[in-house]
Amino acid sequence: MSKKMAIIDNPQHSRPIDVHRWSDHPEVKALVDDIWEVWLPQKITGKPGEKRPGPKPKTPLKKQLRVLILDLYAAWLDDPELCLGISMDMTAWKTNSRYYALHLSKGLIPLVKALGAASLLEISKGSYSGPGARGNRTTRIRASESLQMLFQRAKFVRDDVTRFEGEEIIIFRDANEANMRGR
Repeated sequence: MSKKMAIIDNPQHSRPIDVHRWSDHPEVKALVDDIWEVWLPQKITGKPGEKRPGPKPKTPLKKQLRVLILDLYAAWLDDPELCLGISMDMTAWKTNSRYYALHLSKGLIPLVKALGAASLLEISKGSYSGPGARGNRTTRIRASESLQMLFQRAKFVRDDVTRFEGEEIIIFRDANEANMRGR
């Protein structure tokens, strides 16, 4: 598509990517399959049956794409101008990082870049120095108009998007315990 890319005027209007989004809804799978097959280059998806060099991520890239698309969908429903913060630094994707919660890998970085090149994402690169930015180093992304149109045509709703079953949740019994752990 040769649409003009919208500019993210306020990258501070954002939240971190939520790595715990999930859905097994057939329409969600169909949307992700469509994006995978139509919008992403074979350089990323690989040829059918092709063995890729190097270590395999614990979670296949297509499932990682589903997490990304679902969180973009949730953000779009909340506010079409809301951005997601995502690190494009390979070192941020180590096994003890927040991104690893669902075994997301640095393989998501080329997916984000390819979705941007396909005009499905609007991207404000890290170290952005535009309006109100002070030390902004995290890349911001949001659903483009093209991806928003795919969301509008999709036959699933917010209630079809849930949380990953294995999500770790910290529940404090009282404020004193929360203060003790914060030290």
